[in-house]
Amino acid sequence: MDDLQFRRNVYADPSHLDDETRQAIKEDANRESFVSELEALDQDIKQALNIDVPEDLKSKLILKQTFVSHRQQQRKKRVHLALAASVAFVMGLSLKFMQFSSAYNTLSDHALAHVYHEDGVFSNQMPANVTLASLNNKMETFDGSFNGQIGELISAEYCRFDGMKSLHLVYKGITSPVTVFIIPQNKDLEIESSFADENFKGRAVSYQNSNVVIIADENEKLNKWQENVESNIRWST
Repeated sequence: MDDLQFRRNVYADPSHLDDETRQAIKEDANRESFVSELEALDQDIKQALNIDVPEDLKSKLILKQTFVSHRQQQRKKRVHLALAASVAFVMGLSLKFMQFSSAYNTLSDHALAHVYHEDGVFSNQMPANVTLASLNNKMETFDGSFNGQIGELISAEYCRFDGMKSLHLVYKGITSPVTVFIIPQNKDLEIESSFADENFKGRAVSYQNSNVVIIADENEKLNKWQENVESNIRWST
């Protein structure tokens, strides 16, 4: 028997060898040593696989599966809560936009509602540190700019006015802030040049592409504010 065939027979099952293979072992001491090593290795493998199953293994596996199931349920709950929060957020935004859109048919009513909605957000004690450059950077959206400041500017931020991107300016006034809106033209909103309620009065000026609305309390002279706006604002189109 050649060495290749011998090794094949031994690798197949070192514990159950045929007569021809056993005879080959007797004829060669190296082959005998080789078979002994394989038998020892085979025995080690059998011992390693012969492990007693712990009595509490079943309970441990059930407990582990319970923990896995609990974690999966918790993850699902967090996902559901996140989705619910997202839906609530979107609905809140939608309601907010609706509050300032279809409920009002005039520019003045819409502007007053916007001011009342932000009641208490701004005060005359707040720092007026918005620069002219920052203001004009936002005015580029409306193809306009200011030659100079028309007052002490507390805030200049974009807002939604009847669904349109507008600019909300807040200036220091005599006793309370003065609000100026830069609003794109909207044929669906009626424009009133002057308006007032029990707390505020306002002026609206219409330009080619935008409307400017000024709202303040009774202590302000709106004609002065209007003059300042008209003398300082410039439109590129």
